[in-house]
Amino acid sequence: MPYMSRRLLVSLCPFVNLDLFKQGYYHVRCRMEDSDARSRVVSSEVVDTLGAQLSDYTYPGATLVDGSFLTQTMQIEYTKQSFMLGESFIFVSELPFFNDYTEAYIPSRVTLRLDLMYSGSDDMPVSPSGFQCVSSRTLLANVDWHKGLHEHFPVLFDYFHMASLGVTLHASLYELCLEPFAFPLAAPTAPQKSWHASQNLPPSLPSLVTLLFGHPAAAPSSSTRQSPYLVPTEKLQRGQDALQLLSDILHYACDNLYMNQAVMTGGDHAHCTTTHTECGGSSCEVTAVTSLEEAEAICAARIKALNIVLKGAWDQFCKSVLSNPDIFLYLAKKSHATKLSYMATTLITPGGAPSCEQAASPKDSADLSDPSHQERVASRVRKTLKIPFTAYCLENLEPENECSVLFLEPCPWPVAHNVLPYEAVSDNLAAPKDACTTQPYLTDVLPYRQHAQRRPETHLVICVHGLQGNQYDLRLYQVYLQLALPQVKLEFMLAQSNQADTFSDFNLLTDRLLHEVLDYIREMPSVPAKISFIGQSLGNIIIRNLITRPEFTHLQCKLHVFLSICGPHLGTRFQHSLISTGMWLMRKWYNSVSLLQLSLKDAQNPRDSFLYQLSETSTFEHFRHVILLTSHQDKYVPYQSAKVGPVARDGSLQNDLGFEMAQSILEPMQQVQVNLVRVSVDFTMTTSANSVLGRAAHIAMLDSELFIEKFVLLHLAQYFL
Repeated sequence: MPYMSRRLLVSLCPFVNLDLFKQGYYHVRCRMEDSDARSRVVSSEVVDTLGAQLSDYTYPGATLVDGSFLTQTMQIEYTKQSFMLGESFIFVSELPFFNDYTEAYIPSRVTLRLDLMYSGSDDMPVSPSGFQCVSSRTLLANVDWHKGLHEHFPVLFDYFHMASLGVTLHASLYELCLEPFAFPLAAPTAPQKSWHASQNLPPSLPSLVTLLFGHPAAAPSSSTRQSPYLVPTEKLQRGQDALQLLSDILHYACDNLYMNQAVMTGGDHAHCTTTHTECGGSSCEVTAVTSLEEAEAICAARIKALNIVLKGAWDQFCKSVLSNPDIFLYLAKKSHATKLSYMATTLITPGGAPSCEQAASPKDSADLSDPSHQERVASRVRKTLKIPFTAYCLENLEPENECSVLFLEPCPWPVAHNVLPYEAVSDNLAAPKDACTTQPYLTDVLPYRQHAQRRPETHLVICVHGLQGNQYDLRLYQVYLQLALPQVKLEFMLAQSNQADTFSDFNLLTDRLLHEVLDYIREMPSVPAKISFIGQSLGNIIIRNLITRPEFTHLQCKLHVFLSICGPHLGTRFQHSLISTGMWLMRKWYNSVSLLQLSLKDAQNPRDSFLYQLSETSTFEHFRHVILLTSHQDKYVPYQSAKVGPVARDGSLQNDLGFEMAQSILEPMQQVQVNLVRVSVDFTMTTSANSVLGRAAHIAMLDSELFIEKFVLLHLAQYFL
């Protein structure tokens, strides 16, 4: 029975320790599965950078174990440590023809399982069995084997094992094999629609003759017949058509290999096609014969000739792509651009047309700052999304129906042009001034690439956690900013001076942070050129109070970006009654002064309270960019408080206080033309106690890797240039 032999070339490089919690020994295990249960992965090969098969590969180098590929073992000792893994590997997959020749066109979904293997022993384990799997990722690839697949994308492991691995895939049909396919097969689940089934014959896998000419019901077997079997004309025509189709598939696969090689290397692809004569002549010869044996011989010779050409093209392709670093960069840029384009369909600009034009009506666009309109538009946006990748990591990409949708409100007043990191491209959308604001992940560690000059000045980014938080709460913002901006010298300080106590008076919390910041800066080799802050919840109030301290005055001129994540800048008086009750209980239980201050109840007259007085003090206006990140689904911090408005003065004490505080904060910012941007997020939340209480969205701002990556790439990164 004929079968299709396919090849999948996989390169896992580079491996970068972004922020692994544990030192020790690591390697990555990879195994392949095909969605079609009738296919099989028959073998694997380890190849070097020239595409040559390695005959000697053993642990702790790259090796094969029980059909899985293991990368070389790496000893992780420090953050940002990178490894250029030199070996690649080839999976060989085979699938027989079950019904007829048109099955050669059927695509398949290939699954690659990547397991991060770890050993914490002092010495390297003597065998791979000494490692345990600590994190896994699933790669999906939709492969049309005759068209080929050529993709690169970075894979990031989970929050507790923050490492990244570059994955490059090349797939192609390799040959149409005519030898017997000796392999116990499960019966196909789909109904059989073939010529031999219509003759009520026993089901069997087709031979080359049956595949091409259909099942000749009246023909004697080749072992018993004494004279050549005369093939009916209609069978010869069917054979001619089948041979032509199979020949075209082999031609197409070969031409695509040449074409893609030329495109990726920047070569001339005008003549990257196989010639008709070098591949076995014309299929019209089939109709000129009358015997089955002669027709079969002509078809077999034709297919074998095409196989030789295709196999040669694949071998040449492997040598070319593995030895040419420009192909890695070409595919990385292509994948990065596609990813940004997919993400951008979920970024909408209130006050103008959404970036996803079909998602909202003009009326919606005018009201998108309203939570109810955001929910409706976000739902429509998700229905229009379609994943554009043929290969991707399942855990590293938001599904269409679960995407977070971002609503961007540009600065409400004119801003000095030299303050903006972007240039207007329309009335409602903006593009970064630097087209290379964010670069494809991991390309900065490639030793053979001419890297852009890294800026010599240090940009210090201070991250301050919220209530009952810890220094690692904002770690993902650090990881994705560093991934997106390798050309910028970002140094992160993850504040920890208040992680043991966030219930004390804000002035005490500020004193602790002030000493920590000043001590950190004194220990730096030189004073940072820029200082930015990222705060979450209560941490934002500590940051604002810090800026007012006389000891910090000499650093105010260096302030650059203030990212406020769910900051209660107008207090918590707007909270839902249920949340307010919970906060009251927590305040009483912990005897919390900070929660009392957030409620503006630390003074008999609310206008004498700590937070009201802070609103009248110079804070936000010292920054060039202030980004207020909020979500209407976050009930812990009131929406108006995190956005700093809008609050209407209506005669009630609560709204009047909110209005006055917002005006006190915003007016100085407008006077000095601070670039104020409000970003609101609509998450897809499953119904749970956390989502009902509003905690899920509050926490998602910290631990949703896919949302944070999107927010950093689409919007935040440009401000840190």
